[in-house]
Amino acid sequence: MTQNLILAGSGGCMRELLWQIELLNQSHAPDPVWNVTGYVDLNPRVSHGTTDISVGSLTCPYLGDDNVLLAMERETSVAVCVGEPELRRKIAEKLMQNPRLKFPNLILGDTRICSDVKLGQGCILSMDCRISTNVTLGNFVFLNTGSMVCHDGVIGDFTTLSPDVKLAGQVTLGKQCDLGLGTRVIQGITIGDYVIAGAGSVIVKDISAGSKVAGVPARPML
Repeated sequence: MTQNLILAGSGGCMRELLWQIELLNQSHAPDPVWNVTGYVDLNPRVSHGTTDISVGSLTCPYLGDDNVLLAMERETSVAVCVGEPELRRKIAEKLMQNPRLKFPNLILGDTRICSDVKLGQGCILSMDCRISTNVTLGNFVFLNTGSMVCHDGVIGDFTTLSPDVKLAGQVTLGKQCDLGLGTRVIQGITIGDYVIAGAGSVIVKDISAGSKVAGVPARPML
């Protein structure tokens, strides 16, 4: 059954999600999974003189700012399409003030998830992700294209994995972390809250909360 969906955000993350929804719907034709009815943003994207956003065959009209969703009086599904963890948290917590808003988990493309994986709400799992057994994802986790989380992993609320991030088994990743493109984390590592890892980092030891690291092996950024 096709479900209506409103997107919160208008940046690159939102437009990639719109494309991946188009692909998902095509694979389920003639019964699309999601009908994207529009998007909200405080600063709408303007292109070619319009605030509508078109990606492939989908056109997403601008509905207004966040207050449109806060005023909704019927149950409405929303996806928070923002890659930056702190901004995603702020938007999600604001929207959760309206109990009629629901935040489904979006599982896109040929992403594969073990049946025993535990998901919070509002997660976006982009295409080509692999989530192995006994993994727990918190609320509003964003896994970008090609990310992998191996057995017994834990990922905290509002954390972002950029494309092609790979976590070996038994990795614990705190809340609001942001791991850059192609980051690798070896087995059994614990990474605290609010950690930022630069693109291509290889993390081979535990990282304390609030750290910024980069390199091979990953070291504190100067």
